[in-house]
Amino acid sequence: VPPSKPVAHVPTSATIGSKALLRCTETDGSPAPTFQWYKNSMLMPADPKTSLTFRNSSYTLDSTTGVLTFEPVSSFDTGDYYCEASNNVGSAQKSEAVHMEA
Repeated sequence: VPPSKPVAHVPTSATIGSKALLRCTETDGSPAPTFQWYKNSMLMPADPKTSLTFRNSSYTLDSTTGVLTFEPVSSFDTGDYYCEASNNVGSAQKSEAVHMEA
């Protein structure tokens, strides 16, 4: 079963220096989909240190659960976030974007 449109649970504001948890949920996909996160329409790599764009961010990304954890939140993390659910059936589905202000 292809994934349905996922929902991004993103806090609209996050305190710099604290921890922020962003979750992506999807209920229909079978096999269970994997998740990717995008910030300002740019794919977020699993390891921010590998990317010039994201190297000033400190986060962990679990593609299986769809959880994106910023620890600590920095001013660089302000932006529009959305997630994408995909499995090997049908096409990947994107959530609506939510703005998070650090």
